[in-house]
Amino acid sequence: MLIQAAALSLALAGCTGTPSSHEARTAVDPFGLFPMAAYNQDVDHWIDPSGPGYDKAFLSADDQRTHFEALYARYFGNRPDDPSPWNPAYVDSHVYRQSGSDMVALQHRRLAWFDNTDKTGKYIGYGQNFRPHTVAWIETIARNMDVDQFTRAPGYISAHRAIATGNLLVRELPTLDPSFDDRRLAGEGYPFDNLQISAVRPGTPLYVLGSSLDGGWRYVQTPDVQGWVRSEDIGMVNDAFVDRWRDATHEALGAVTVALAPVRDSRGAFRFDAPAGSLLPLLPASAPGIRNILVPARNADGLAVIRTAQLSDAQISPMPLAATPRHLARLLKTLIGRPYGWGNTGLYNDCSSELQSIFVAFGVWLPRHSSTQMSAGRMTDLSGATPAERLDYVTRHGQPMRTLIYIGGHVMLYLGNTTRNKQELPVVYQDIWGLRPADNTRRAVIGGSVILPLLERIPEDPMLESLAATPIFQISILGAPGEGTPVPPDEDNPAS
Repeated sequence: MLIQAAALSLALAGCTGTPSSHEARTAVDPFGLFPMAAYNQDVDHWIDPSGPGYDKAFLSADDQRTHFEALYARYFGNRPDDPSPWNPAYVDSHVYRQSGSDMVALQHRRLAWFDNTDKTGKYIGYGQNFRPHTVAWIETIARNMDVDQFTRAPGYISAHRAIATGNLLVRELPTLDPSFDDRRLAGEGYPFDNLQISAVRPGTPLYVLGSSLDGGWRYVQTPDVQGWVRSEDIGMVNDAFVDRWRDATHEALGAVTVALAPVRDSRGAFRFDAPAGSLLPLLPASAPGIRNILVPARNADGLAVIRTAQLSDAQISPMPLAATPRHLARLLKTLIGRPYGWGNTGLYNDCSSELQSIFVAFGVWLPRHSSTQMSAGRMTDLSGATPAERLDYVTRHGQPMRTLIYIGGHVMLYLGNTTRNKQELPVVYQDIWGLRPADNTRRAVIGGSVILPLLERIPEDPMLESLAATPIFQISILGAPGEGTPVPPDEDNPAS
């Protein structure tokens, strides 16, 4: 079931600071910075390199292997139930037959959601110039979408397969214009562009479901979501390309393990910056410390061709990387402190994409939406417990480095425990926008990926709501796949 555009406004303070814009709120100065000086951001302080378990796996090799098989199927699989955009059986039976009739309705819902006609107050969407979007703006987008094309869904066509040849922003509508709610309301305005869904990394398989009339946009199915992407950064693929790419990924697949790895091919042409978690085929090494890789490129006819390039061992690792504290610390060190990016705006991460970028190196696919990441493991719902009971449960029963904590629109990774004022407390890694008070009138902005203890009260500002005191509080412990609830791959608006 595709999540509608409205879901973007339902995210929470922890990750996005964006509760529903339809709530009755008073416009006040909503912005301030949360003081971070008291919170150590040295990864080695929290994951001790001298600790006895630094090289002990927190996921078993068997669990990782099973996860990796599921991840591979989602991207490149061709068995009937493999949810890959390149899988004819899956595209035909699921994307078209199960979702096809919804595509038309979805496009109309999106247009209606972003249309300001007859809307007032908090229902208005604004552009980057702080002015409400006009009727002409939405009508121009609607004409370019050609919504009627989705009523003619033909079923699977092999020529509609594609691959990302650069970084793609996935959009609700075929426009790069933002749509913000009223910036005077806490948790609204920049960076919460309601049109931004997610991003697609280079080398990701795609299936093209539709095209804009001007040819500048494609409506695509990715391994995670559906949405509109710019056409200049995708290349169409044929059987020969797919066969070679699949064979190469089956032989050896690598995951980028730095925040951004610049990729220049063997001919000297710059191709793209590969973000953490990008998946690219590996070739035999030609020199110590150097990895030869395959990269996709788009030719003058819009077709994908394969080029070779090189990255260092520090930039890309064979998958699955052993799930040890050493390797997790390595990944965190490349990402911690980077700015928060709602829906991957600016190729930065939000809370759920941060965890995706980390765990893909271990061969673990996590859903794109924070709530459905709970399905990746064995979930326990603590929403009925007090904040103190929740903290106590996590410290006693949480499994460090493989326990996800979901608080409604925001997800965090439990690293272990610390002692603060003689009390044992859980420590979490998270990509977070900010904290809010109970009356939701402002934000204490953190705006990036950080390590923090989970506290019952915030000493710097007692008016701020603890992340342990939200209405929803669930934990999910990663292990063997299948412990949670299956999640469809085509969630819409997953950015939280």
